[in-house]
Amino acid sequence: MKEYIKDGETFRLLKLEELRPLDEEKKDVLLQTIVAGSSEIEHYPTNIIFKCANCTNEKQFDYADLEPDVSDWRDLPTRFKCDRCNIDMYTKQINKGQLRKILMTEQGAENPINLTGFIYGDNINCISPGIQLNLQGILRSRKKTVKDLTFYRFFDVTKFIPTNDKPVLPSEEEIVTFKEMNKDRLIQSFAPHIRNMHTIKEGLLLCCLGGVEGKYSRGDINALLLGDPSVAKTQLLKFVTSIVKKSDFVSGKSASGAGLFGGVDNLADGTRIGKPGSVTLCNGGVACIDEMEKMNPADRTYAHEVMESQTFSLRKIGIDITWPVKVSIIGAANPKKSRWTTELSIKENVTMPDSLLSRFGLIFLIRDIPNKEEDLLIAQHIAKVRRGEIEPDLTTDDLMKFINYAKTISPVESEEASKVLTDWWGSLREVTQMDGAIAIDYRTIEDLHRLTEAYARMDLSEVATINHAKKAIKILNDSLHTLGMDTPGQKNDSVLDSMTKTQFFEYTFKEPRTMVKGVALLTTKPHWFNDFSAEKMIVDFHASGRLLESGGEYQWV
Repeated sequence: MKEYIKDGETFRLLKLEELRPLDEEKKDVLLQTIVAGSSEIEHYPTNIIFKCANCTNEKQFDYADLEPDVSDWRDLPTRFKCDRCNIDMYTKQINKGQLRKILMTEQGAENPINLTGFIYGDNINCISPGIQLNLQGILRSRKKTVKDLTFYRFFDVTKFIPTNDKPVLPSEEEIVTFKEMNKDRLIQSFAPHIRNMHTIKEGLLLCCLGGVEGKYSRGDINALLLGDPSVAKTQLLKFVTSIVKKSDFVSGKSASGAGLFGGVDNLADGTRIGKPGSVTLCNGGVACIDEMEKMNPADRTYAHEVMESQTFSLRKIGIDITWPVKVSIIGAANPKKSRWTTELSIKENVTMPDSLLSRFGLIFLIRDIPNKEEDLLIAQHIAKVRRGEIEPDLTTDDLMKFINYAKTISPVESEEASKVLTDWWGSLREVTQMDGAIAIDYRTIEDLHRLTEAYARMDLSEVATINHAKKAIKILNDSLHTLGMDTPGQKNDSVLDSMTKTQFFEYTFKEPRTMVKGVALLTTKPHWFNDFSAEKMIVDFHASGRLLESGGEYQWV
């Protein structure tokens, strides 16, 4: 329990789990909660005037004046006898106020507690799902029927204070450090307990940063991790939730469409309310959905509107709501036959419709291919993690601060960068792909622009340059190559397979690469390179003068 002081008054700042029966009728309670749903507007009595039909005697009961006759409007009488004639008086007049019922809950709790609240007056229009609030009010309880032995709880709100935490931003000194540091440190510090996967980690970091939201286009980047079981897809998703404050991790296997996006719920008194799901409550952040292939196809269709229009519409009897859902969705899915089958096409391996796959800006296939040398290195890495020997360069708090600060920047894409993206996308559209490949459509060019802006944010730049556009093309290129798709300006797999080890190394460093990027590309050929041998070869060639180093990037002479 914490204390909160406002206007000279001291309140007990409580979580829902800390409420006890002794807190009933206490006026010093301040609840920490998040709004998880709201009802339609209703009216309640504030003043009732009874009149006797026989002697014209009148009796008035007030709840809303300075000295109310009752402390709770629910205690206002519905019948009253004349004290002169001893007969039932009729209701002459009822004055009403307006209220809205809300469902309060705890975000991120393993077993969240729900509590019904009542908001009154003009405040009813200031509430929307997902808002974090400190609610001042009175805890009460009532029986549903006279014969009940138990009481259901509710909370009468007198004041509320929005407490949506502002993003934690870095200090001036930290900003200077972020601007000067090599951005490879960000990728090296992303999920350090997982070995390799530099390109995939870079893609997920770009999803956390996102692009710039336009008037007619979204800025959030969606990503999908496909692959064999036990390749750390779930661990990558969970790490994302540790560096993005407004985020959640859910399993598609155990969640329904209503639980993920929104549905209708009933309060203790039977009132129907629209209740947002986990993804909707992440508005402004990232939602990680594991095992998407196990979702009910009918539930999975809810994602179509959210991933493109970034809204969720709920149309039920008595419920007509549209919520904003500006989230980046990062999903993970296993192949249809548990393991990826190279003889089958992409769409035959994945049980997801084309309309949903096209909404993912980046799709990475992660294969579990046995390689004794690499497997031993992974096993050693796991042992080091268990012993606590793996220390990231940047902590999760550092990454969170960097992401929060980078998202305050709205880079403007240069005309040159736009032309590079457009030309490459046009060439990509002309490449003939194998049957069942991922469609290259107009969403692809929009994702390229978002990725370019995300790279500019990663560099903390106000302008998205040609260099950022080339990086966006490169990561989309790498993403498509994991799926076995062909892209323009790249040697096909048969040519690469005909190269020697040294030729492949030379081909890799035809363009300037950092050490991390070079190692990531070289290890795509695990029969030649692992992390150690790739790094050693880079050092050796640099020492012999075959690789030139400039600004932390290496290029073949």
